[in-house]
Amino acid sequence: MGTQSETGHRDTETPRKKFLLCVSVSLWLIPLCVLCTLCVVAAQTTQAPSTKLPPMSYVCPMPGDEEVIEDKPGRCRKCGMELVPARLDSVWTCATRPLVVVESKPGRCPVDGTPLVQVTASVTWTCADRPSTNALQPGTCPDGTPMVKKYAARAHGNHNPQHGGQFLMAPDNWHHIEGAYLPGGVFRLYVYDDFTKPLPLAQMRQVSARIVTNQRFDAATRATKEISAVPLVRKGRYLEAQIGKLPLPAQMTAKVTFKPKDPEHVFDFAFEKFSKEPVADPRLTSATPVEQPSTPRPAPAPIPDAAVSTSSSGVDPALVPVPIPETVPEMLTQLRTRTEQIKTFIDRGAFASIYVPAFQAKDLALALDERTSQLSGDRRKIMEPAVARLVRSAYLLDAFGDLGNKQQIVDAFRLFSDAVKDIEASFAQGQPR
Repeated sequence: MGTQSETGHRDTETPRKKFLLCVSVSLWLIPLCVLCTLCVVAAQTTQAPSTKLPPMSYVCPMPGDEEVIEDKPGRCRKCGMELVPARLDSVWTCATRPLVVVESKPGRCPVDGTPLVQVTASVTWTCADRPSTNALQPGTCPDGTPMVKKYAARAHGNHNPQHGGQFLMAPDNWHHIEGAYLPGGVFRLYVYDDFTKPLPLAQMRQVSARIVTNQRFDAATRATKEISAVPLVRKGRYLEAQIGKLPLPAQMTAKVTFKPKDPEHVFDFAFEKFSKEPVADPRLTSATPVEQPSTPRPAPAPIPDAAVSTSSSGVDPALVPVPIPETVPEMLTQLRTRTEQIKTFIDRGAFASIYVPAFQAKDLALALDERTSQLSGDRRKIMEPAVARLVRSAYLLDAFGDLGNKQQIVDAFRLFSDAVKDIEASFAQGQPR
């Protein structure tokens, strides 16, 4: 009996010990599991805001051939050079101090208070201790710190007027000019290089020009006869002439020779109102350089449409960039609107205005691209390359619009339209919201 009772005691004690052991292990594991869960959540939280990289493009390195932008490696169709990979992005920055400040949306320049303008920049990633590093995707530096995003000016990336006038590119694909018609009846001509930097004085001294306010085309001789023309006189960094107050809209033609014995280039201007030099806000003007942020900072407070109107440069004020809608149907509707606006500009010959709806469409396409996770695999296969094609064709429309080559613009718009159709087809049924 003693043996049996001892055995029975052991038999009843064993399950109890096992239970207590399980409880102890569980209590020990719970904090570990919670810790692991928190680590996973933290990792997901850190990685969630990952910025969408601009599509990889392949551009021509030859100066003057910057408008050659392809979606795959190859050779430049103009000069035959090997195309090089690049990431291009459109950002908002200060007009007179490009890329010193970089923003993701319209606003005001924190340096001088003037409205921000949109430019095209090359995007790379670098290391603080190795500034010559220019990687095409983010990564980690040798010292373990994350690489820093960097924006670099691109030829023909900034075609914004610097003095409130109208900005045009010369047929040589290098020189750029800005014509300003001031309230006092004065016409001023500013001359820039392909990075929108004023020409050095030595080169400026070689420029000769005149402004024609009245001319007539002779059908018999097929020649244009100048009725009224005034020489432009150099005054430091610009050329100037007093032409008097003409009735608005005032049409005039600048005829410019950049170097002796060079061909004469003709630039037509139509001023709907007098040009106005941007005025810096004295409360914000500072001689202290502003550090360039590694990533676009949060959008500043919106400013009235009138403050960012680009009508003085020939752009319809109705096409001032507007916020991206919240829902997919609204995005698609706005994308169709922008496409129709581009076509209207092409039909009207307003090539310099094409970039506004083209860049807005690009931003819409990138916003739609963030919704592709809600599409089926087959639809994503259509959507993703379509977005890349639209982004590249938007940059082509911008470049060709500056050149004024209608055939190139029409070809780029055909690519653009096909990409829009594919994007619409991707969301045709079961649109995510």
